[in-house]
Amino acid sequence: MELFTKIAVPILLLILGGLGWLYRHEKERRLQIEKQLSDRKYNVYIDLLTVFFNILKQVKKGQKTNAQKLIDKMMDIKKELIIFGSDNVLYAFFKWEKQSQTKGNLKSLAELIVEVRKDMGNPKTKITTKDFLKSLVQSDEDYQSLQEDGYELD
Repeated sequence: MELFTKIAVPILLLILGGLGWLYRHEKERRLQIEKQLSDRKYNVYIDLLTVFFNILKQVKKGQKTNAQKLIDKMMDIKKELIIFGSDNVLYAFFKWEKQSQTKGNLKSLAELIVEVRKDMGNPKTKITTKDFLKSLVQSDEDYQSLQEDGYELD
């Protein structure tokens, strides 16, 4: 019996140590992959917001947008969103895409922005679609004017 404990205890310790190392190694590997995915997702979201804000700048300056270039960029972003975006962001993007030529486009854009904020570490954000939309226009009167023109904002 004494011989058994002299042999079994070191073997058990060796096995447990090996299992602990494997567990820690696998956990570190998963964390590294999650970080890489988070970085990719962050970059896709930044690209998406950059496109929206560049269009907004061009509209406010009265400049024309290059439709073909915009379509190409949005297709690249869509591909990346499908791979790296969260489900909620992807659903919001699809909704915006469907409504992009309607009077609901501003509201669906704002919903998309709020979902991006939630996914990037602000799950309890208090920013609403209305807050975001009001930030895009110059005044409450402009916001009211959009509503009177039939845009869905609330």
